[in-house]
Amino acid sequence: MQNLSITDQLVYSTVRIECDFPDGKSGTGTGFFMHLCVNGDTAVPVIVSNRHVVKGASVGRFVLTLKDDEGKPIVGQHKLFSLPNFGDSWIYHKDLDLAIMPIGPLLNAAAESNESFFYVPLEKNLIPSEAELQDMPSMQEIVMIGYPNGLWDHVNNQPIFRKGITATHPELNYNGNPEFLIDAACYNGSSGSPVFQVDIGKVSTRGQGTTIGPSKVRLLGILYAGPQHIATGEIKVVEIGERKEVAVTGIPNNLGMVIRSRALLDFEAHVQFIMENGTKPKRNAPCPCGSGEKYKGCCGKIV
Repeated sequence: MQNLSITDQLVYSTVRIECDFPDGKSGTGTGFFMHLCVNGDTAVPVIVSNRHVVKGASVGRFVLTLKDDEGKPIVGQHKLFSLPNFGDSWIYHKDLDLAIMPIGPLLNAAAESNESFFYVPLEKNLIPSEAELQDMPSMQEIVMIGYPNGLWDHVNNQPIFRKGITATHPELNYNGNPEFLIDAACYNGSSGSPVFQVDIGKVSTRGQGTTIGPSKVRLLGILYAGPQHIATGEIKVVEIGERKEVAVTGIPNNLGMVIRSRALLDFEAHVQFIMENGTKPKRNAPCPCGSGEKYKGCCGKIV
């Protein structure tokens, strides 16, 4: 795309999210762009993040890079969006710390003002199949992209790259949950960061080992939390976000907890409903996820 390398494209797949909350606190997190409900040449663009990053936010802000007439990014030129009732703009996963926000209306409104933005949405084919996960070695190098401690190159609107390895196998549900661990530096503000397998010029599998060949990129999951060793000697799982009150000293264990990327497909029924009806389900309507419950008691539950 636009003669950008794989890693250059990944730079433009993320977005820094800053939120204000009614209690006067603020926080930052990471989001990334994705296409859902792909049908031929059409798809619904969304931003993906964690529930705890955006839930209850009264105002949300993020920055998008402008693109030129040739469709290339104009590095250093971008626009700040500030959206009221930000927390209400998201669709929340009923079980997992995930949320998505459709951005089609925002992009359409900008286009009417002759503004267009450069971003690289992740496609569903980047989600690894079960066969690919089974063939992945137990220790896989990973790349995580985000905004640790809210840090970013604000002049050029660029994120921070971090590298690490899988600490548990992405094929297995860690402690029975659809997640796995990574060994990487995971700090506040990294919540919502996409975690990738990025093999440049080589591919590592259980079946063939490491071979020289075409590059491979897969979206393994979404960072949401990390275990911390607190001063009292306990180990607690802490959401990796900045909006929190610290009562005890916590030392990160250099581990991150990552939700498996296949969970993102759970949102497609909701997106399809909005496409067909122009709005979210009413509180007493059946939940689009197919659970048979009312929306207010399922994916629309207020927590």
